[in-house]
Amino acid sequence: MSISLFAQKGDWYTSTAGASPICHIKISDDELVIGDAGIPSREVKLAGGGKKDDGLVHIAVKRMNANGRTYMFHMSEDDLYFCTTFKYFKEQDSLVMFCADGADDAYKTLQDAMNAARKDTGSHFSITLYRKERLDAQKRKIPISKVSEQGFSEGLTRFTGEMDKFWQYRGYGRYEPFYLWMNLINGNAFANAFSDQYNPLTLDAKNLKVAITKYGSNPAIKKQLQDAGLLSEENP
Repeated sequence: MSISLFAQKGDWYTSTAGASPICHIKISDDELVIGDAGIPSREVKLAGGGKKDDGLVHIAVKRMNANGRTYMFHMSEDDLYFCTTFKYFKEQDSLVMFCADGADDAYKTLQDAMNAARKDTGSHFSITLYRKERLDAQKRKIPISKVSEQGFSEGLTRFTGEMDKFWQYRGYGRYEPFYLWMNLINGNAFANAFSDQYNPLTLDAKNLKVAITKYGSNPAIKKQLQDAGLLSEENP
């Protein structure tokens, strides 16, 4: 376990629905530093966390190891606790994260969150973090601006399908995961929908606008864009 826990520390990168398609996450024993992920609706405040003086979100965390994974607990400004879990995969040198099963609803006390994390199954991960070298290798792939109409349609279908599964698993009426993580969940689902052929670093507004302009007049694709949240229903 010690090797895996040590490997989790340092700089990681993942896809996001923020202004940039890539988010940088730095992990240490007592802090997560998040950049380029979009603005969270709730800032954390454990041990003075939530600072953004340098343009980054600094999340102070309490750390616990259980079930072969690392759990990090943080508090929102409305005094609710959230839990993020990490599992390291050595062969891919990748780190998979998501709010722990049960604890992602937020809890009123840190002990409640810890008790829930100990029962976590770790079966519903949604975010994968990579090293910079893995990200740079993606640059050799085709930019999304060159996607075919069929490829664009298929990618949109995969994206909405994955997000439907996510919300079905969470169930209606449950507390939404920490908002900043939702940007990463959406970004990962979108990148995975196209990542086999296309460069996920080009999944930004500029390149997507090319594809939307090309194919958005097709009624079927227009509906897919609306379902994916990339086009408002009022858009002519």
